[in-house]
Amino acid sequence: MLKKDIGINAGTIWRCLSEKGRLSLREIGELTSYKDSLILLALGWLSRENKILFSNINDNLYVELNFNASEIYY
Repeated sequence: MLKKDIGINAGTIWRCLSEKGRLSLREIGELTSYKDSLILLALGWLSRENKILFSNINDNLYVELNFNASEIYY
């Protein structure tokens, strides 16, 4: 897996979050068909860029966009 591929996957997940709002890891997997490891790598990328926020609801990890982030993915 190349760094470029992780960035592409991060963009795909960003678009899913933009369209659907807050999603669980399971929901992200269902929407993208990515394996857990690919999802986690992409979320790490987005987190490092301060583009997402995490929340724990009923012992499930959810992710949503950080609307304070200045850059967007197209």
